[in-house]
Order: sequence, then C-alpha cells, then structure tokens
Amino acid sequence: MKQKLKAFIITAMALLVSLIAIYAFRRVSHAVEVIRGPELLWRCFAIWIKCIILTQTVLVVGGLFVFMLRKPKGTT
Repeated sequence: MKQKLKAFIITAMALLVSLIAIYAFRRVSHAVEVIRGPELLWRCFAIWIKCIILTQTVLVVGGLFVFMLRKPKGTT
C-alpha cells in the first residue's frame, strides 16, 4: 500500500512540475507579445522567480509526504 501511495505522490509531483513549466512558457510567450523594452526583462524575471518558488514548494511538500511514509530504522 505504501509503495502505491509513494508512486502516486511522485507522479502527482511530476505532473505539477510539468504544469508549472507549461504555465511559465505560456506566461513568457504572452509577455513577449504584449510588452517591449526593459520591462520585458523584469516581467520574465518575475515569472521565472514565481515558477521557481512554486516548483520548490511542490518538491518540498511532496518530499515531506514521501518522507513520512518511510520505514523507521529499527523495523525489519
């Protein structure tokens, strides 16, 4: 049961990271179409930072869930 739950958590994490990447590409392409000049650089930088924070949040929360499912060291 724990292995299936771990596999589900890891699959969900991969799906969320993929969705964040798609979101980043869509936002940047929209920004390139709408904005010109130095503001484009700052907008893309802000999108990049936001996506890094979201990705790290997914990885930390998913990692905590997987860590909670591990076996204690003293058990066989």
